[in-house]
Amino acid sequence: MKRLAALIVLIMFTLTPIVKACMSPADTYAVEVVLNKPGITYRPYPAFNALHNAIVKNGTFIFRSHYDRRLYVRLWNESDGPHLRVQIPVEWKTIDVSRASLNLSILITEETLEKLRADGWNVTDNTTFERNGVRISLTPVTGKECTSDADCATGGCSGEVCAPKKEAREIVTPCVYKPWYDCLSLTSCGCVRYFELEVEGVNRSDDEVNAAVKDFLSAFGISCDVPLTLVKTSVTRLSPSLDPSEVNASKALKAELEWLIETGALRMDESDVEGVLRAAEWGNAGHNSHIGWYETGNGTFAWIPYDESLNPLLVRCFTREVPVYELPNGTAYVGPTLTKPPSGDSTTTSGSTKGEVCGPGIVVLLALIAALAGRR
Repeated sequence: MKRLAALIVLIMFTLTPIVKACMSPADTYAVEVVLNKPGITYRPYPAFNALHNAIVKNGTFIFRSHYDRRLYVRLWNESDGPHLRVQIPVEWKTIDVSRASLNLSILITEETLEKLRADGWNVTDNTTFERNGVRISLTPVTGKECTSDADCATGGCSGEVCAPKKEAREIVTPCVYKPWYDCLSLTSCGCVRYFELEVEGVNRSDDEVNAAVKDFLSAFGISCDVPLTLVKTSVTRLSPSLDPSEVNASKALKAELEWLIETGALRMDESDVEGVLRAAEWGNAGHNSHIGWYETGNGTFAWIPYDESLNPLLVRCFTREVPVYELPNGTAYVGPTLTKPPSGDSTTTSGSTKGEVCGPGIVVLLALIAALAGRR
């Protein structure tokens, strides 16, 4: 009976998938694709017998990007297919951070956003703005009187008062015409949005941060000459070697796919290349977010991030390890014979559409079954 119970427990352990990788903070500054669509063929050799300017280690190829030499590329094979990753180099740094916050009422319009972009601000989700080491984030603050325009209505004899809907009907004002009432037709009654403005300056002086805030608010028509009181702290962060906005993830991935196809190491249809590039952006990398040929919610397959696929097996563990490579100065190219291929056939034809998991108990299970059988 004990033998049977042990066998059942071990079978459960075997069938429970264990994810091999954890998320890395470096994934934020990378784009990665697993070429797992059936029919795609990855065969680095014999072409890579003549590979130059690359590190070759245990079947993994590491070299500088053909799109921008400041980036580097990792190419390796796993059970779910060949992986191609373009990485912005990163390192842990201790930096000085200045922070401050204030509440204010502003109206975010497309015209204002375009003005900020023209002034050099990088805009994310229309709520985060970055320029020259200064980041400004806007967080909506819920008011007591209203949360949306639907909570407001006009009141008064000439409709000149904007108030909460429940109170508007009870508001009484003198029925005396004033010239500025003609302007009411050019306005609307709505909920005034308040935001908490959070400012963060990295390795910037107080004057530089305050100048950036003043310039930012001027785009909204707000004049602010009162400097913020900034609180300085030192923090350790993973910092990219260059601003991600300076390099395009889709173009970087495209350069490597085209180079691999040109060398003969990869066979892949142009339509699939285009599908991968549509999903390519910085941050789509690592176990949870890499791009692959996965089933979508409506039952079809497409090149999408793994965490957007149907029933993904996501991980919640993190690692602080960030690999550092001493790469040759030039970009990788195929020339006279240089690299020796590994023993065995290294050809991979993709066919798996699942995230990579493994059941390490299978080996132990077979050993246990053999041992139990031997005792009979």
